[in-house]
Amino acid sequence: MTTYAFRAATPGDAERITAITMEGFETYRTFAPEGWTTPSADDERGRVSGLLGEEDVWYRVAEHDGELVGHVGFLPADRTFAPTGDPGLAHVRQLFVVRAHWGTGLATQLHGAALDEARARGFTGMRLFTPAAQERARRFYEREGWALARPPAFDDRIGLEIAEYRRAL
Repeated sequence: MTTYAFRAATPGDAERITAITMEGFETYRTFAPEGWTTPSADDERGRVSGLLGEEDVWYRVAEHDGELVGHVGFLPADRTFAPTGDPGLAHVRQLFVVRAHWGTGLATQLHGAALDEARARGFTGMRLFTPAAQERARRFYEREGWALARPPAFDDRIGLEIAEYRRAL
């Protein structure tokens, strides 16, 4: 069994978090339309760097043998590109695990930590967006109690149809 060390992310983790995120985005090529390109690594690094260390943003990283191999993060939904007016709703910004650690239970552990922390912070529900064609992720979230909130819709920011999921806490 693979063992992991979990800790709060720090601004110094932004580079590795971005690298893991970009590795995850690369897997989208298996279902994305021909010619699709990943979001900008520089833009993502800037966003992550700006969020890490903010009081209302939570990120947890997982390490294996001293290497960062996964992360999860959330923030209030009203601080995102799609505000809801619901102060009880947290938005899962990211949950990525490097491919070498798929199937180890790491994603489930990171997911559980995010749910626990969101509850502890007083949130009553969570929301996330994932590509509609990302069947592996969708199966994971549905298995973990998430439900499709509305039909998928095209998102110009990522250039893919996106599914919105929600889960009560």
